[in-house]
Amino acid sequence: MKKISVITLILLAILAGCTKTKKEEESPVKQEQQQVNWNYPETKRKLVTDEYFGTKVEDYYRHLENNDSEDVQKWTAAQNELTEKTIFSWAQTPKIEKRLGEVWNYDKMLPPVKRGDKLFFRYQTGLQNQPVLMMQLADGTKKELINPNTIDKNGTTAMDWWYASPNGKYIAYGLSENGSEQSVLHLLDTDSGAEADKPIDGCRYASVGWLPDESGFYYTRKLDGNHAGEIDTEQSVRFHKIGTDAENDEIIAKSSIKEAILVSSLDEKGLWLLLTEYQGSSGKAKLALYNTSTKETKKVVDNYDNIYEGEVYGGYAFLKTDKDGALNWKIEKLNCETLEWTTAVPEHEKDVIEFFSISNGRIVVSKMHDVASKLSIYDLEGKNEREIPLPALGSAEFISDPVNKEIYVAFSSFAFPPAIYEYTEEAGMKQLWQAEVPVKTDDIVTEQVFYTSKDGTKIPMFIIYKRGLEKNGKNHTFLRGYGGFNVNYPMYFSAVNAVWIETGGIMAIANIRGGGEYGEKWHRAGMLDKKQNTFDDFAYAMKYLADEKYTNPEKLAIWGGSNGGLLTGAMVTQYGELFKAAVVAVPLLDMLRFHKFLIGRYWVSEYGSSDDKAQFEYILKYSPYQNIKKDGRFPAVLLTAGEHDSRVHPMHAKKMAAALQYENKSNNPIFLWVETKAGHGQGKSMQARIKESAMEIGFFLKMLGVE
Repeated sequence: MKKISVITLILLAILAGCTKTKKEEESPVKQEQQQVNWNYPETKRKLVTDEYFGTKVEDYYRHLENNDSEDVQKWTAAQNELTEKTIFSWAQTPKIEKRLGEVWNYDKMLPPVKRGDKLFFRYQTGLQNQPVLMMQLADGTKKELINPNTIDKNGTTAMDWWYASPNGKYIAYGLSENGSEQSVLHLLDTDSGAEADKPIDGCRYASVGWLPDESGFYYTRKLDGNHAGEIDTEQSVRFHKIGTDAENDEIIAKSSIKEAILVSSLDEKGLWLLLTEYQGSSGKAKLALYNTSTKETKKVVDNYDNIYEGEVYGGYAFLKTDKDGALNWKIEKLNCETLEWTTAVPEHEKDVIEFFSISNGRIVVSKMHDVASKLSIYDLEGKNEREIPLPALGSAEFISDPVNKEIYVAFSSFAFPPAIYEYTEEAGMKQLWQAEVPVKTDDIVTEQVFYTSKDGTKIPMFIIYKRGLEKNGKNHTFLRGYGGFNVNYPMYFSAVNAVWIETGGIMAIANIRGGGEYGEKWHRAGMLDKKQNTFDDFAYAMKYLADEKYTNPEKLAIWGGSNGGLLTGAMVTQYGELFKAAVVAVPLLDMLRFHKFLIGRYWVSEYGSSDDKAQFEYILKYSPYQNIKKDGRFPAVLLTAGEHDSRVHPMHAKKMAAALQYENKSNNPIFLWVETKAGHGQGKSMQARIKESAMEIGFFLKMLGVE
């Protein structure tokens, strides 16, 4: 899901006439082994019955929702032991782990940020666990500023975000442990390397806006509960003056709803602060402008009718929005004084605006054309000046600054290793860096096809393989997908993809509905009551790969994580005959209860909620956990989770694994792997990433019969 939680709804449930009742059996029943040859750990079955609007729903594994239970911890450890011992006993897995370590052993860099005469960028050497924040001076001298690897020898402390002050004197950055994303804000003096202020807790996903004189900053803070992801209503935008007590910081704005996500953005003069309050993960937002001189707040948009995302420059707020039905997005320009709206960059008929930023009095826009990036530069009135040339079809991200002319571009594609470029209008594109990967990228072929989904919609899909591959219907194939939250599945270089292709396999990526590949219309066609479109799109990608003789169901594996884990979980329960094996990673699976855990309430705008009768009815039809067939014959499944995940609770993977192990009548295994020192992927050490990826590929190769 994009960057972006537990609400008590008993009163609302009573008012709606949908009070749930629970009934538990007095004595637990031991889970009988359906596949004794896999030696699954013993799992208790204890019936809990919920009632939703007159419909009774049974749950035998409610107890697995309690991470703190000693029994659940022992059960999880036993599942982990079985999974690791079995998968690493297969000859393919250690070989894949070794090769992944070789391929992943290249340096990695993110595009730099220019502040004054300093460049700041994150750099990761070889198999280093976490990237390091570096500073480069005007004479080319480089200095290490923040190295999370020296903080924690296990490599599981992560730097979640960072913001450099206007002249590069300070870095405000967030650290969290074990992938929890519960960031603590730290302040570093870049010249001395010393801490410049006391840490501030409760700064998950903080947005920091520095004053031009670097004396202080506006930031967002939300105070958390006793467990990761339990966030109370004290989310606010505050001002902190360096050297003062953060507990006395002035509160500029507070969230008005419990599922709000507050973001602030300060202009280059430090005068106007754009306050954006998002309705969960929907992107729909209320807007206000705060004048830092007069300390007055102007309401701009006081409803959640439209999506807004932007920044302030030169006395105007520039906002990417779907306002007035612009489903491919447009950029609006709002006068901070008069609140007059004008269109700066109009909606394009086909190309989708992904994001934009201001650079030295220009608007730099990233668009997407059939899932490939295009970069364009406009003046502040919306005149299209020129396109920034890219080296190939692929995915580009950029960093620009309101007062600097340089634009820094990160580019990658399936057969194009990551590279960093500096662009100026005078000099054009200049490559600053490119990863040296131990892979013959010239041997990698990329096709883009458009297949027909169940309802006739054309869906794009990338198919990547080694040159010379024969379409004989026998190639082992690995299909990925996501399909949610307006998130695109981009073209990118991946060590996992490269190693899979080296085995002679095909890697395919389906750009299904629910994502943002074709704008907000594409997103809406795969959310809420249209979510089944996402699943059908992915299933028909599998059908296409078999029909066109790339592969066949016995040679096809699928992978999805987070919302993509919901996708592959639904494939297991709906379309299991189309593939042999699935990885269901950090997934959402019990969709009747997802909103009751961690930050799940933020996603009600995407999925709906079982507390609403109409939404309950369509969620129940597809929710993977509730649609496991009794005595079903399922494909092989590996479910993964992070014990410290503060987004998606590991109970989803645990409950699904237990239920599938009990009901499965096929000879295919059901495995569970819970990473004990990681979250939703954040904070995971490089060695843990390599191990888990080796486990997944080794699992696929064994299940697909690849020796």
